Amino acid sequence: MSFEQFSLNSKMRKCAFCRHWYDPTNACIRPKAPNIGIWEYDNRAKRICLKRNTEIESFYGCPKYECKIAEG
Repeated sequence: MSFEQFSLNSKMRKCAFCRHWYDPTNACIRPKAPNIGIWEYDNRAKRICLKRNTEIESFYGCPKYECKIAEG
């Protein structure tokens, strides 16, 4: 696993944080400083996108992105 830092407050979208990216145990993400929206994700992971019905890498993003992390 290779974890990279990501801010949920940024305008960027990462599939690892999308509710449509199939990772039911959230094994590919972990909190770093969740109180300020900083998380880490495995940038080498691939999972099925439930919208596209194909395997997608965690660092991709698309217009159908919906963040699965609930805000405070």
